[in-house]
Amino acid sequence: MSFPKISRTINKSIEHVKVNFLTESLELILDREKCTGCGTCARVCPKDAISRGPVGASRRFPTLEDIIPEIYDPHACVFCGTCVYMCPFSALKLRINGEDVDLEKIMIVEKNVVPKLEFEAKKIKSNDGIERTVKQYAKGEIKIIDEECAGGCQTCADVCPSGAITVAPKPEKGWEPKKNVEILDQDKCVFCGACDNGCPTGAIVIDWTDINSSGEFNENFWNSLLERFKKTRRSQLKEE
Repeated sequence: MSFPKISRTINKSIEHVKVNFLTESLELILDREKCTGCGTCARVCPKDAISRGPVGASRRFPTLEDIIPEIYDPHACVFCGTCVYMCPFSALKLRINGEDVDLEKIMIVEKNVVPKLEFEAKKIKSNDGIERTVKQYAKGEIKIIDEECAGGCQTCADVCPSGAITVAPKPEKGWEPKKNVEILDQDKCVFCGACDNGCPTGAIVIDWTDINSSGEFNENFWNSLLERFKKTRRSQLKEE
């Protein structure tokens, strides 16, 4: 019998990756019902083991299900817990030898590789009425470039977990220009990145200006993580 033994299962509710070594087992579990498709886990993964969604930009009008990430390369995952720690919606869980690992006990946190995230536990509600609690530790600015927006899409409004984006109302006068979607309330935005991750054209512009944190950290690891965190799908589309 050879080790490690890797298994991966996925259904509508859960994605489960498990690696069995001779004396230890490691598991990474994604709760797909908690996930908002924000793409944070995929952006921060140091091994690029997580995708931003199996369909994403390849479909004309992506849905939430399209942009939920997948641990597409279990062989690349090193179970460092970066994705678990940074997930704003607590949709990821790390398990060692069958026991859940508390956030403060994740190795990169316990050994001060990353700083302590200072967040606000914020109650939010999406446009379709789903209520969630988000760990908001990021601040920034967001805007929509309307001329780059795919008219009739409204994916950003559909996947926004806080209801910050909405379909623009029709103008009162027929000859007046109509926006496709608009930022209804900047204060509602939690800067999770779901809108950028879902936008098929790169019309969303998110500028993360601050990550609230404190305490000691490894400068090389954390600075590299922040660079990945701030790399939007829009920037990737522009590079392509």
